[in-house]
Amino acid sequence: MTFPSVRTAATVVAVSLLSLTACGTPAGDVSVLQSSTQSVIPGSTYAWAPFDPTVRSSADPRVANDIIQQRITSAFDAAMVARGFQRVSDPQQATLLVSYHIGLQDRTEVRADNFGGPPMGACGFRGCMGGWGWYGAPTLNVDTINYTHGTVIFDIVDRASGELAWRSTSQQRVDSGDADQARLNAIADDMLRSLPRNTPAS
Repeated sequence: MTFPSVRTAATVVAVSLLSLTACGTPAGDVSVLQSSTQSVIPGSTYAWAPFDPTVRSSADPRVANDIIQQRITSAFDAAMVARGFQRVSDPQQATLLVSYHIGLQDRTEVRADNFGGPPMGACGFRGCMGGWGWYGAPTLNVDTINYTHGTVIFDIVDRASGELAWRSTSQQRVDSGDADQARLNAIADDMLRSLPRNTPAS
């Protein structure tokens, strides 16, 4: 059996965008795409989509290793099970297929701040007078900040139709601390916060 391509399905599925800004939350800025033709039914069975070795070979080595990948799948499994979904090992027996994609990009931010000069005062045709009774020439301080911008995409595909049913995208600055299991658990749970729940009664 040939399984559908998540990337191909994403180009043909009808989706509506739900913008969920999450400042200060574990997953940073989260956006969700939800299909208008495919539903994600709480309590459904799911399995991880068959692994594509070509994806791993081209992935960033910072995440393309067994340890990180195991932590990530464990984090999303915990978030899915907490919402009542049931994981099965055989993709052919699952209602839904899930997968994730991670992109890391090294970026540089230049920040300029003015220091000196009259902090308060009034300006006129004779110049400016400081409100605190002193004068000073402004000084421009430029800082260069190097950081890593991370994007995590979690897809849920309807196995029968091959169509993308639900996608969550997280974007934020990341560092080595984000590879910790507890941190990944929090990120995955935050990314799936709008997913329908069917939590079994305790």
